[in-house]
Amino acid sequence: MQRSIEAEHARRKREAVRGAALFALLQLACMACFVSLCFIPDLPGWTVVLFAVLAAVSIAPLIGAIVVLKQRFREIEGGEQDAAGQY
Repeated sequence: MQRSIEAEHARRKREAVRGAALFALLQLACMACFVSLCFIPDLPGWTVVLFAVLAAVSIAPLIGAIVVLKQRFREIEGGEQDAAGQY
Protein backbone atom coordinates (compact mmCIF):
# COMPACT_ATOMS: atom_id res chain seq x y z
CA MET A 1 0.00 0.00 0.00
CA GLN A 2 2.76 2.45 0.97
CA ARG A 3 4.68 1.53 -2.17
CA SER A 4 1.70 2.28 -4.42
CA ILE A 5 1.13 5.67 -2.74
CA GLU A 6 4.77 6.60 -3.28
CA ALA A 7 4.57 5.47 -6.90
CA GLU A 8 1.42 7.55 -7.40
CA HIS A 9 3.12 10.60 -5.87
CA ALA A 10 6.11 10.11 -8.17
CA ARG A 11 3.79 9.82 -11.19
CA ARG A 12 1.96 13.01 -10.23
CA LYS A 13 5.26 14.84 -9.77
CA ARG A 14 6.46 13.69 -13.19
CA GLU A 15 3.21 14.92 -14.76
CA ALA A 16 3.56 18.30 -13.03
CA VAL A 17 7.16 18.68 -14.18
CA ARG A 18 6.23 17.59 -17.70
CA GLY A 19 3.48 20.21 -17.86
CA ALA A 20 5.73 22.96 -16.53
CA ALA A 21 8.50 21.97 -18.95
CA LEU A 22 6.14 22.06 -21.92
CA PHE A 23 4.88 25.49 -20.85
CA ALA A 24 8.47 26.72 -20.49
CA LEU A 25 9.38 25.33 -23.91
CA LEU A 26 6.47 27.10 -25.57
CA GLN A 27 7.25 30.38 -23.79
CA LEU A 28 10.91 30.13 -24.80
CA ALA A 29 9.87 29.50 -28.41
CA CYS A 30 7.72 32.65 -28.32
CA MET A 31 10.60 34.59 -26.84
CA ALA A 32 12.96 33.33 -29.55
CA CYS A 33 10.49 34.38 -32.25
CA PHE A 34 10.17 37.88 -30.80
CA VAL A 35 13.93 38.25 -30.43
CA SER A 36 14.49 37.10 -34.01
CA LEU A 37 11.95 39.68 -35.20
CA CYS A 38 14.09 42.36 -33.56
CA PHE A 39 16.86 41.63 -36.07
CA ILE A 40 14.87 42.28 -39.23
CA PRO A 41 16.75 44.97 -41.13
CA ASP A 42 15.19 48.40 -41.70
CA LEU A 43 12.56 48.06 -38.98
CA PRO A 44 11.43 51.26 -37.32
CA GLY A 45 12.84 51.71 -33.82
CA TRP A 46 9.45 51.41 -32.13
CA THR A 47 8.89 47.92 -33.57
CA VAL A 48 12.25 46.73 -32.31
CA VAL A 49 11.33 48.02 -28.85
CA LEU A 50 7.89 46.40 -29.14
CA PHE A 51 9.35 43.01 -30.04
CA ALA A 52 11.92 43.29 -27.23
CA VAL A 53 9.17 44.07 -24.72
CA LEU A 54 7.06 41.17 -26.01
CA ALA A 55 10.08 38.87 -25.64
CA ALA A 56 10.52 39.96 -22.03
CA VAL A 57 6.81 39.63 -21.31
CA SER A 58 6.72 36.11 -22.76
CA ILE A 59 9.43 35.04 -20.30
CA ALA A 60 7.85 36.62 -17.20
CA PRO A 61 5.21 33.87 -16.66
CA LEU A 62 7.99 31.32 -16.12
CA ILE A 63 8.54 32.73 -12.63
CA GLY A 64 4.90 32.09 -11.81
CA ALA A 65 5.12 28.61 -13.29
CA ILE A 66 8.00 27.74 -10.97
CA VAL A 67 6.07 29.01 -7.95
CA VAL A 68 3.00 27.00 -8.97
CA LEU A 69 5.13 23.89 -9.54
CA LYS A 70 6.57 24.17 -6.01
CA GLN A 71 3.05 24.56 -4.64
CA ARG A 72 1.91 21.51 -6.60
CA PHE A 73 4.78 19.48 -5.14
CA ARG A 74 3.68 20.48 -1.63
CA GLU A 75 0.11 19.41 -2.44
CA ILE A 76 1.31 16.04 -3.74
CA GLU A 77 3.53 15.44 -0.70
CA GLY A 78 0.77 16.54 1.66
CA GLY A 79 -1.64 14.04 0.15
CA GLU A 80 -4.38 16.61 -0.44
CA GLN A 81 -5.52 14.92 -3.63
CA ASP A 82 -5.50 11.51 -1.93
CA ALA A 83 -7.64 12.82 0.91
CA ALA A 84 -10.07 14.47 -1.51
CA GLY A 85 -10.37 11.22 -3.46
CA GLN A 86 -11.77 9.44 -0.43
CA TYR A 87 -15.00 11.47 -0.51
